[in-house]
Amino acid sequence: METVAIGSNASSYGIMTQEGNSTTVASTNNPGEFEITSQALILILVLVVSLAGNGLLCYLILAIKQLQLPTNYFILSLALADFLFAAVCLPFRIVYILQKYLWTLGLSMCKFWIWLDLLFCSASIANLAAISVDRYLKIVSPLTYDARMTSSRAVLTLVALWGYSISLASLSLCPTSNAPGIVVENQRCFIDNKIFLTVVFVIGFFAPFGIMILMYCFVFKVAVDQAQQLFRQTESLNGIHRHRSRRKSSRIFPGTPFLELKATKTLMILLSVFCICWSPFFVLSLVSLHNPHAWDELPSWFTVFLKALFVHVLPNCNSAFNPIIYTTYNHQFKNAFKQLFKRYRGARSTRSASLNGSMSDPSADQGRMLQLMGTDASKRTSSFRLEDESDISNTKEA
Repeated sequence: METVAIGSNASSYGIMTQEGNSTTVASTNNPGEFEITSQALILILVLVVSLAGNGLLCYLILAIKQLQLPTNYFILSLALADFLFAAVCLPFRIVYILQKYLWTLGLSMCKFWIWLDLLFCSASIANLAAISVDRYLKIVSPLTYDARMTSSRAVLTLVALWGYSISLASLSLCPTSNAPGIVVENQRCFIDNKIFLTVVFVIGFFAPFGIMILMYCFVFKVAVDQAQQLFRQTESLNGIHRHRSRRKSSRIFPGTPFLELKATKTLMILLSVFCICWSPFFVLSLVSLHNPHAWDELPSWFTVFLKALFVHVLPNCNSAFNPIIYTTYNHQFKNAFKQLFKRYRGARSTRSASLNGSMSDPSADQGRMLQLMGTDASKRTSSFRLEDESDISNTKEA
């Protein structure tokens, strides 16, 4: 009996479980044109925004020296993972949806897509976890952070994170005696390995997500405690009213953990968006993996809605949300983006001014020509006068 499994065939984490002679597949029998068209249009928009936003973020960090800090190396790695995910994986996803969830590109391309999708998704999640740990170290020990987190250590950490992601993705290419791994069956591209998928869900998502929540809880607690301690010290030294001293404390001490808390707000927003985009997908996929008939009692329209929103759309949108968050809430990247935009406008205005100067009105050009002709005529007249004077002098001498 064929049923709808919400979390199946969602991405390279896709699931297809077989029970005896029955097969449970993650697709509706006849997806409607509105479902296909709307999802394809949304993913095309996500593709454009993700490429432009993450590409701009990478350019800002690589081009502006003030942004080349160990902390921003993790952001660069995150933007790179999201950029590559959009550039390489989303086109496969769009084609797969336009084909009405049918895979027509063969087994080799199926393995290639799943490997890349696992690689970039795992790298993106691992980078978010690394950013949370980096923020915790910067808040807890701001005086020794620069000595601990050097550029070389940040690069080594990123190499380890990408090595972990490559290893996790490569395990999907290794079949076992009980599970064939990546297969194409009934024009479906999926991973047929329940144990591997369970391990990937736990190691690839739930463990990094737990680290992120734990780190940000510590960050928030430490930052609030240090800000309160700083406020009490400032109040006792200045003897000023509580409200005024609180306003001045953030101005007198620009490098205090109180301002680091403001920078942490951006990462808290990033974590919230990540949770909204990915948590429903992994929860639904994990339930579908171990209980394929868990959604049989739900109306078919509701399961289609859940699959479209939480499986095909939101997880892919996360790569487009990250650069928008950074350029909107992070002051460093916001100011860098403004400077880049002003520089572009200045160059464009200079270019237009030069073009306008070269394409001036004909009357002005005629005036310039007359001036040049007058100058040339005066020169000729003066030269003629000099020649006449020289001839007269020569005659007198003769």
